[in-house]
Amino acid sequence: MIPDALFFAVVDRGKAGDLLHWAREKGVTGGTIFAGEGTNPSPILNFLGISEVHKEVLMLAVTHEHSQQLFAAMKDEFRMDKRYKGIAFVVPFRQWLPDAKPAAEDNGRAKEPPFVCLITIVDKGKGELLMDVARKAGARGGTIVHAHGAGVPQDIYFPLLIEPQKDMVFIVDSRVHARPIQAAIYQEMELEEQNNGIVIALPVLRVIGLYEPRGARKRGRK
Repeated sequence: MIPDALFFAVVDRGKAGDLLHWAREKGVTGGTIFAGEGTNPSPILNFLGISEVHKEVLMLAVTHEHSQQLFAAMKDEFRMDKRYKGIAFVVPFRQWLPDAKPAAEDNGRAKEPPFVCLITIVDKGKGELLMDVARKAGARGGTIVHAHGAGVPQDIYFPLLIEPQKDMVFIVDSRVHARPIQAAIYQEMELEEQNNGIVIALPVLRVIGLYEPRGARKRGRK
């Protein structure tokens, strides 16, 4: 069967390999692991200066059947239904093949998604500032992945091209709450200005591990 979704899992550093191995045993092919940093909103961790925790982001192209199996494993084997065990979610996509016929419409399955994944790309070092903006707008947390841009280099040292480094921030939240978070990011990070960054929203069909700290929404709306 042709994959029709992307499965993402954000877990503690060192655990993505186990999940990838499990998925391959179930017939999932390929997979990519990114190193990232979690942004835990715990006041105690913030006070101790260790609010960032090492994370890994696993991305898999899966069929609906594999997606169902993975979510069952997230709960039964990896205990992601418990707090602070990580988060997993799935977004729809269409695989492109050179000789494939145009795909039919998806029957509206992603027009009103229950959750949304916001992916924002900004210059390196701005990821934490972005998370501060997002939290004030009500975000519960996020994951920062360090990447390289492929635009116009900031500096050129012959014969090397030094590409600007980027922070890529993942935030998953309900569709209703994602809208003001995205608006706050766009405005406060001045993304309307050229080369300041970009924010996109992907529909999330299913999620596990998304918990709301007590009073988080109330504080986010002040």
